[in-house]
Amino acid sequence: MAGPPPHSGPTEMEDLNQGNLREDPEAPAVPPVTMAISCRDVCRSYGKLKVISNLDLTVPHGQIYGLLGPSGCGKTTLLKCMVGTLKISRGHISVLGKPPSFPGHEVPGRMVGYMPQDLALYNEFTISDTLTFFGHIHGLTSKETQARMDFLVDFLDLPQKCSLVRNLSGGQRRRVSLGAALLQNPQLLILDEPTVGVDPVLRAKIWQHLVEIVKTGKVSVIVTTHYIEEARQANVVGLMRNGHLLAEGPPEDLMKQHNASTLEHAFLQLCQTSDLMDSKQSPSQQAGLLGSSQSLESRREESQPILSLGPAGSPEDLPQYTADWKVRARHVLPKWRNISALIMKTLIRMKRMPGSLCFQFLLPVIQISLMCLCVGGDPKGIQVAVVNNETSSSAYSKSLLAFLDNSSIEQVPRSHADAFTGIYNGDYWGVIGFGENFTSYLTKRMLNPQVSSKEVVDGGSVHVWLDLTNQQIALMLQAKVHQAFQAFVNNKLGSMAYLVALPIKIEEPIYGHMNTDFTTFITPGAVLSITFYLAVGLTALSFVLERKEGLLDRCWVAGVSSLETMLAHLLSQLFVISVQILLMLLFVLLVFKIPNEGSLVLVVALIILQGVTGIAFGLVISAAIDDEQSANQAALGVFYPNLVISGVIWPEVCGGFL
Repeated sequence: MAGPPPHSGPTEMEDLNQGNLREDPEAPAVPPVTMAISCRDVCRSYGKLKVISNLDLTVPHGQIYGLLGPSGCGKTTLLKCMVGTLKISRGHISVLGKPPSFPGHEVPGRMVGYMPQDLALYNEFTISDTLTFFGHIHGLTSKETQARMDFLVDFLDLPQKCSLVRNLSGGQRRRVSLGAALLQNPQLLILDEPTVGVDPVLRAKIWQHLVEIVKTGKVSVIVTTHYIEEARQANVVGLMRNGHLLAEGPPEDLMKQHNASTLEHAFLQLCQTSDLMDSKQSPSQQAGLLGSSQSLESRREESQPILSLGPAGSPEDLPQYTADWKVRARHVLPKWRNISALIMKTLIRMKRMPGSLCFQFLLPVIQISLMCLCVGGDPKGIQVAVVNNETSSSAYSKSLLAFLDNSSIEQVPRSHADAFTGIYNGDYWGVIGFGENFTSYLTKRMLNPQVSSKEVVDGGSVHVWLDLTNQQIALMLQAKVHQAFQAFVNNKLGSMAYLVALPIKIEEPIYGHMNTDFTTFITPGAVLSITFYLAVGLTALSFVLERKEGLLDRCWVAGVSSLETMLAHLLSQLFVISVQILLMLLFVLLVFKIPNEGSLVLVVALIILQGVTGIAFGLVISAAIDDEQSANQAALGVFYPNLVISGVIWPEVCGGFL
């Protein structure tokens, strides 16, 4: 075995290599068992598809078990059932003396080392970060983690510890994944295709190491591999096909039993025998067996779970497992070490992706800035054609035009024909026209309104034609013309201006201000919508990608619970949301001068709660959707309905806290 040099006394590295790590005082005592894994009548189905059917399997304690079979035969599914990340449809599995996920049993947890078929590594981590992360989850001290790391880097011939995983070759990544499984010297080591893509020299070295660690009798190993002949080094092999275990036993005994010179030849004979037995059954018999099996399972699933029968044929043969309330409470309560490890994982990934981190922080600021700049403000440089048939320099028309807001409206003098030709061609947004007797008629209206004829009223009116293809510009022009006329009347009549005012008086508002613009109204809804949408998108994509790459499964096998995963993500996401809120409020309140009439603490609390709501909805999306493209589309599809019903567009009383 390639390890530390021999020494007269056992060194710390040798102790670590032999599995003598510091005992966890909280770890439950494991009673001695003769079988590391026992599977009895195990079935696992995905809907109507049966992946594992009536499987019995036994892994002796302190031995190497080689699980062989073609791709798709159910090997990976069976391993996931063993480590507790998948629940079996029926049957019984015992791992190191107890069922997986039993309260107080560290399977999943520190007792099992699991290398999945997928790499399941964080690309933004270095080799050191990866091993430190899993060491933290398994409860190793820094000294223990460093010692094991030094050994594994040398044993697996890994690059420098500061090398990023994403820069490693496929074979190097697989070796890092194997190192993470070997890190805590587990009592049970489960390796799913550990030697795929590994050179023959290292492959032999890995098998030599597996043979060495089981000699102590403290470690059991189960290995799946496509290389059937290398499994001859295992103490026991199981040959699996189509969800069934065809045979189980020592490799030499299986070859002798089938008069085969190689293990692969013996496996081929077993497959042929299985096919021959299936072909001898008539289609009606197969259909009947299948129908009875399916009806039996459906009845079982509709009622209570069925315990598989033992060799004696009675349910009482199964061992009874109990745990007191303290053990069950510790099993359910989240562990801070796991939460802190997951938070540090997120922070390290953010640190290694500065571009993505800046984008997350600055995107809300960019969105709210665009909203404040582009929505609700008065447009500038709106060209309006003016047809003024009055020629006198003291005409009221010229005085009235002087009160128009020249910052928004650009007046272009035109004749009647040119003005209408221009508005039809899209050169102008409106036409303002004055009759040739506008001044005299308007004077008569203001002095003697009760005797004014229709001709006088019409001649003393300002005529406006608008292009209503843009509602915002048209409404703005109407408001500006009304404001200019009211200012002109106030200037000419002074205290008598009420004589020509509309018979409607808008009093001071109960809430808000008379001059509140649309930007001030829409900003609260925009802030909440942006916070909600970003939380939804980041949460959904994060969990979907981690599940797709096998990262969640690997963390769960290491002992991290779903609750700890969600709490860690919530705390990490709250940090991101807090920075986003700080930057958004700085721009909203200080740069764009949006008034805040209430408590700033309440404002921050409402935005944070909206972000938490987005995180919760992102978890719902990630639970229902398996690929990132669909998750992204679902998150995008939520944004517009949320914006519409938030009160920004639909006139509903929905806050407006700024």
